[in-house]
Amino acid sequence: MFLNKPFPYETSARAHLFIGSCLGFFVLFILFFLQPFNSGGSDFSYKTIYFLIYDFIVFLSYFITHLFSYLYYKKIKIWKVLEEIIFNVIFIFLSIIIGFYYTEIIINKNPERLNLPHFLGWFKTILFSFGILLFILTYYLRRKYTAKDLTNKNVNSQTPTLSDTKNITLTGSLKKDIFIVDEANLMFVKSENNYVLISYLEHDLIKEKLLRSTLANIEKQLPSFIKTHRSYIVNPDFTLAVKGSKQNSKLNLKNTELAIPVSETYFETINSILNGPK
Repeated sequence: MFLNKPFPYETSARAHLFIGSCLGFFVLFILFFLQPFNSGGSDFSYKTIYFLIYDFIVFLSYFITHLFSYLYYKKIKIWKVLEEIIFNVIFIFLSIIIGFYYTEIIINKNPERLNLPHFLGWFKTILFSFGILLFILTYYLRRKYTAKDLTNKNVNSQTPTLSDTKNITLTGSLKKDIFIVDEANLMFVKSENNYVLISYLEHDLIKEKLLRSTLANIEKQLPSFIKTHRSYIVNPDFTLAVKGSKQNSKLNLKNTELAIPVSETYFETINSILNGPK
């Protein structure tokens, strides 16, 4: 399911300072150049300063949301598309709420309008005027910035060095089909027709690598892995527990909510491995 797909999460504060600044400047651009609600024709004093504070509100809302998401991520170690969408929704809603109070109290100096009907009207207007655009831009920036950063890290991590003795080179059906990875970070491998999908950890993120190969070929290269299903082999270091009956059981893994199917053929073997001495 699309919502359960892993989404790259960037822990660097500098990255989020950059993204938050871009979002703030985007709001300024709308206010000064597109002039929604005739904002460009407003003649109140210190208009430029007032508009700059909207920039700060967006930046602050983004960073507050990021801090809470960071605490969640550090605890759960999982970030999927669903979490990313929720993050964006909370960020947009928080920006609109703070912006509402700022507009009515500081700019309009009309606290009598701080009521639910007026707020709902304001919320609807702002959300559908440029709140959706801000949502799309936020998703795009977070996806592009973190994906680019992780791509650079991935290139460096796949460059073998003499001091890195934990790396293993998995070879596919063709000579050019190779994948260099730390074996300790490999979670599981799934058969996908003429390919295998390799799931592994990198910088606390679950990533995937598609390699043209049969599962049997990869299984020979990973003798320590255990087979749970005709389409899966799993790193035993990531196993937690088997849930369900022999006819319908799943294997829970560390660092993810994904559950690996366990067929009847391998049910007893998996149970004995999990219940036996480590």
